Amino acid sequence: MKSERRSRKSKPSKRRRTGGGGATDGRKPAGLPRGVADRLILAQADKILPGNVLMILTTGTALGKHLIRERPEVIWKIFTCEHFYLTAIVNALSDDDDVAADSDVELFCTPDLPPGEFDTVVFPTDSKSSAELTRDLLQAAANQLKPGGRLIVSSNNPKDHWLHQHLKDTIGRTTVVKDKHGVCYISRQSDQQNKQKCFRNEFAFRDGERLIRCVSRPGVFSHRRVDAGARALIRSLDLVAEYPKFRKKPVRKIVEMGSGCGSVSTAAALRFPDASVLAVDSHARAVQATQETAALNDATNVSAMLTSNGVVPDAGQHDVFLCNPPYYSDFRISELFLQSAAETLRPGGLVHVVTKRLDWHENRMIELFANATPHKFGQYDVIVSRR
Repeated sequence: MKSERRSRKSKPSKRRRTGGGGATDGRKPAGLPRGVADRLILAQADKILPGNVLMILTTGTALGKHLIRERPEVIWKIFTCEHFYLTAIVNALSDDDDVAADSDVELFCTPDLPPGEFDTVVFPTDSKSSAELTRDLLQAAANQLKPGGRLIVSSNNPKDHWLHQHLKDTIGRTTVVKDKHGVCYISRQSDQQNKQKCFRNEFAFRDGERLIRCVSRPGVFSHRRVDAGARALIRSLDLVAEYPKFRKKPVRKIVEMGSGCGSVSTAAALRFPDASVLAVDSHARAVQATQETAALNDATNVSAMLTSNGVVPDAGQHDVFLCNPPYYSDFRISELFLQSAAETLRPGGLVHVVTKRLDWHENRMIELFANATPHKFGQYDVIVSRR
């Protein structure tokens, strides 16, 4: 898990103050974030109280530098669970001369909000994102607001009712700032005590005769159940055991890229107890869940790593590379995973990719490895290539 403090000591900036952050009619003024939820919060920058401010980013990073420009005098803590976002924020702030030289900014990529009490919490949300993750983070934010502190939350859904009701139930009195394209809520912390909900979840599945228990939290793929693609990837481990090379020389090193809750990594570790299994994910909660899942099943040969660049230690020394690439991003993440496999595997090592998008993955794996064999497991294909 990672945190980083950034306090700029470069040349003074030439900032342009816009008072309330510019237009609020849904149009994107020049130089402002594209996202409606980001722009709605930026328009309320003057409502941020002096002192310690927490910015929660779960759907993008554009808001970060804009808000810091508007309110450079406050103490900023920026939180995200996604390592890719952490990297993007670091790069954006480092390259932006309009961010004040003396801005006090600390970045966190961790499973939970950074410790401490906050005068203000700002949180842009996306109506298509996980409602359970939003509730989880709102509950945590409310718990860390100082008495009288402000929670500023926005949505890109102009017809929102769910978020409004949840804020009233969680915080209390809430001011509504409506917009044609979204809505912003400003809530003030009250003394009311609200019932706390635990969002952590445990579930189990069978791998042959073995019952494997898993831990999951909102934001982790896939929360509360084992994804069918993960089950197919686990079933494909039979192909590893049958591979002639590994009958003569046991598997020693396994990598899973995109481990989620750790179901596949833990199953692999239990099937190959003499191998070390490295579970890699870009989401801090997934890394935490993988560690807890492995511990629940006494899979002491599992280690977990937080990164988003696909770089794995001990390149060229691993026997098996497992991955379940997401379907969004127009195959960019699939390409990252496959490039990582090519660099990570030793000669003769195997890469297993589970997918419903057979054509692109099979063709690309033939280009990279000169061979690819699809195997059907239920509704999914697991394509196997040998390096």
